[in-house]
Formats: sequence, C-alpha cells, structure tokens
Amino acid sequence: MSSHCAATPDLSEKVHDWYALITRERATQIIEFGPGQWGLLTPEWPVSHANNGVLVRHDVGADQLIAMAEELLAPGGFQHRYIMAMCDLSSETIDGLTAAGYTCDPELQMVRKLSDDDVHAIDTLIRFVDEPTIRPFNAQMWRQQWLPTASDEAIAQLVGRRDTYTRSADLISMVVIDPAAAGSLEQVVTAADVVAACDVAVRDWAAEIDGVVTISEKRGNGYGDLLINTALATARSRGCDYVVLTALATDWPQHWYARRGFMNTGPAWVATKLLGEPTPPQVNS
Repeated sequence: MSSHCAATPDLSEKVHDWYALITRERATQIIEFGPGQWGLLTPEWPVSHANNGVLVRHDVGADQLIAMAEELLAPGGFQHRYIMAMCDLSSETIDGLTAAGYTCDPELQMVRKLSDDDVHAIDTLIRFVDEPTIRPFNAQMWRQQWLPTASDEAIAQLVGRRDTYTRSADLISMVVIDPAAAGSLEQVVTAADVVAACDVAVRDWAAEIDGVVTISEKRGNGYGDLLINTALATARSRGCDYVVLTALATDWPQHWYARRGFMNTGPAWVATKLLGEPTPPQVNS
C-alpha cells in the first residue's frame, strides 16, 4: 500500500460507507445477505462487474464470500464472479479466494477535503457536456486505452451502464477540448473536439471524480490538472465538503492524486473470477 498521507479512521469509515451506498444504488436489484453484506444485480448490463457482484463492508471470510457470489451470480448465468470489499481483507481470506480461482486486487479509496480556495474560474478549454457528447468519447477510451481487447458488444454495455450512475448521484461530465477547436464558449462540442474528460458524481456531502483520461497523443499538456481543478470547484459549488475517488493501489495514479492533496482512506479489495469466455474487468468503479 502507498505510504502517503492517510485520512482519519472516522473519515475513512465515512468514505467507505458513501461508496457502499452509491454502489448499491447503481444496481437494479439488491439482495441483503446479512449486515453489511449485499448482492447486486443489474441483468441489463451483464458484463459490468460492479453492477453484478457481492459487496461487503467487513471481512466475512473466503468461504462465505465465495458462497454469496455463487448464490448471486450462478443462477443468472453470469460469466464472472465478482466481490467488492470496502474494507481490508485478511491474508487468510485472500489466500482462500486465490485458491478458489479469484484474482485479488487492492484498491485505494482516496479523499480530499474541500475549501473555498477550491472555487476557481473555469478555464476556457473546459466544457460541461451532455451524455450524447461524452458517450462516443467514452467508447473511444474503452477501445484505445482502458480495454482494447473488448468486443464491440462489451464496450456498448460498459458505456451504456452510465445510465445506472444517475440512480445514485447527480452526474456531471466535463471535457477539455482541443485548443484548435476552442472558439467561443457557446459552440457545440462534438466527441472529435475532446482531448480529455472526467465525470463528477455529486451525492450529499461528497462528490466522486471518476474516469479522468487524456487521449494518448495529448498527454503532458496539463489537461488532467484542468479537469481536477474544475471538478473540485464544481463539487464545492454544489455544497460538497469532500471529493473522493478510487485508484489502484499498485499503479501510479495514486501518487499523482496524492500530490494534489488526496489522502488514503485505507485498503479495499476487488476479487474477480472469470468463467468461460473472458468478460471485461471492472475499471475504477
């Protein structure tokens, strides 16, 4: 795990609870297995692991996690088993899941406190866009960067599941447009104009920043910082006290976010087992 600054235990628990709530509400059906143990089903988007998997807030052991995943997903013929643990897992639990064929990946849920200093003027390259504009760009990123081996049908589902995001939060999409296409603030933006993008999901006291991406040939121009600064200002203007995000504990973005004031909330885990024909893994949500 990263050694950079950690949130207080109380704030960490609050963030994990927030993520558990919005994750549940993005599902079509919720099955309560026990206190802090839920099964999530969204049959209309079967390749979306986070919409079809087991969610727990406490370590209940490998045997119980495996049994819940089978009970939840086997009857519907899902070609994956997926477990989201918004808590740390013991080495015994991880060993048990691994022995059963699961791949266990550590994640970090990160948090940054907002203040009035986070209210900035919006850069002229930033646009707030609607779903018809962001979805083609989102599909492009799945094909080129996030999951280039996925089929067209899988990508269509991974883009289409955005419909579920609005169940749990107010979803705001923002993009950076190519300076060559900037023009006036009123111009209509098309996906071809976009060089970077992210989403902000506002819910109560917090907002999640998700899907921060820059097209490969435009990296190194500071577009990520433009998006983050705008996301912070947007969240603050909506009355949020904190922003949160998820980063892989084994990848470089956590350090990039840490340099921008984000703190660890403690470990979380995702465990994945694929059956038959491989289906796309979940990415950052």
